[in-house]
Amino acid sequence: MKRQSQLGLLAEGNSGDSAVLRLPKLNQELGPVKSGALRVARRLSNMLRAGYAVGDYEELQAARLTLIRVPDDSVPRIVDELCGADLAFRDLAFVLCETWLTTEVLEPLRKRGASVATLLGFPSARPEWFIVEGQISAVRQTRRFLEMNDFPVLEIRPGCKHLYFAAELLATTLPMPLFMSAQQALRAGGLSGNHLHSLLESMTQKLFRDFIKGSRVNWGGPLLECSPETADVHLQTLREDHAEIAEVLDEQLAWARKRMLKEKPTAEEDSGPHAPLP
Repeated sequence: MKRQSQLGLLAEGNSGDSAVLRLPKLNQELGPVKSGALRVARRLSNMLRAGYAVGDYEELQAARLTLIRVPDDSVPRIVDELCGADLAFRDLAFVLCETWLTTEVLEPLRKRGASVATLLGFPSARPEWFIVEGQISAVRQTRRFLEMNDFPVLEIRPGCKHLYFAAELLATTLPMPLFMSAQQALRAGGLSGNHLHSLLESMTQKLFRDFIKGSRVNWGGPLLECSPETADVHLQTLREDHAEIAEVLDEQLAWARKRMLKEKPTAEEDSGPHAPLP
């Protein structure tokens, strides 16, 4: 039996866009490579220039941690096939890579004694970050491998992947229609091209800087810089001339005011149309 390596790989489907399989030190750690057929495993091993192809699940015993990189709809079958293999599960860890599935899909492996986790890429303009969630042993081994490749890893509490799902939606998906409306407003005002994009970028960066400095108490932007009467004039003119943009503003400001009221430390705010602005 070969000396136990750090990593094994169980992969099916298209792996060409996998950030995990492009890690620079994969070839130093990878041992057994398993796929749906031995010829496919050989082709994958050759493409990665790492590891060696195996035909049986039992040969994954040679790895402490096995990366599972398969389509979501193949996971139940793969888990069943692993559970049917003659493996000493207590010596093994499995991490399901680059998926929104939770560790619950790996529960049959956990019940047999394996340590399990899931791994997900983190959207960033900088080099890829990863989010890992699961049991201690699998999480630690995954962190070790990724950090050895100089990739940052953030760990969330077991069973809390739905909270990260919510955070990513709130931070990356829901703001998109607002940016589109802001872009529409700037274009209607005569801006375009690099000037428009630079202005939007500056606004976004200022928002984030204010947020991380804890400046939510000063929330309001231009609403803080003019009188309520002046703000009302602008909003009414928008309703008359650019109804679509005004509709977005009215809906979002109503929600935002309600939400930001909950963030105020006192109950002495103005209850008028511009609450909770100081």
